[in-house]
Amino acid sequence: MILEKLATESIQKKRFENKKKGLENLILRKKISKKILKSKERRLLSAESLINGYKKKRQLKSREKRLARKEGKFFVPSREKVFFVIRIKGINGVPPNIRKILHLIRLRQINNGVFLKVNTSTVRMLKKIEPFIAYGYPSVKSIRKLLTNRGFGKIGKRGEWKRVSLLDEGIIEQVLVGHGISNIEEVINEIYEGGSHFKEVNNFLWPFKLKSPKKGFSKFGKTIHVSEKGACGNWEEGINHLIFKMV
Repeated sequence: MILEKLATESIQKKRFENKKKGLENLILRKKISKKILKSKERRLLSAESLINGYKKKRQLKSREKRLARKEGKFFVPSREKVFFVIRIKGINGVPPNIRKILHLIRLRQINNGVFLKVNTSTVRMLKKIEPFIAYGYPSVKSIRKLLTNRGFGKIGKRGEWKRVSLLDEGIIEQVLVGHGISNIEEVINEIYEGGSHFKEVNNFLWPFKLKSPKKGFSKFGKTIHVSEKGACGNWEEGINHLIFKMV
């Protein structure tokens, strides 16, 4: 009789503990769900704000162009902040010093692409390797296309990097939240504006692996400069047309 009573008490105690654990887990799940929902809402609001900002800047630029044309003046656009650089030649005939620079900026293979910040040292470096690359100023639209269609990030440590899709915004938040970046629109903005955390964001991005453009880079060949209707050199805004052919 005593044993039966002890067994009953033990069962009731276990049931009570299980019920308590179940309630605690339910509360925890609700808290996590609420946190995830808030994080998603914040990311959406941030993305919407950035997109609206791009639209306003584009409208302002169009208005300034119209006013300049109306007044018979030249429109001087603001200085571009970022290059997108594409390697257009393989390993044959590449001098060691050129190969070293290409590796330094992570252009190890033909059709690899990377972002670089516009500054004096970058311009000098690109001039040295100009016969082997096509580069120019990417638009917001091109940056978005690259990141959503061909964009990968890297996680892990040096020598053991893992490639992860940028479509998983949880990965972006995990790696870059310390720099105030938690979604793909904020990555696009940081790249386009050449922001204070451009280096960290760019290092997080895996070099882009692009496809060969349809009908080639140019019917005049890769060795001829773009100013002479070739492929190598500074395409300026024309790089956006090439990006869309290669994405």
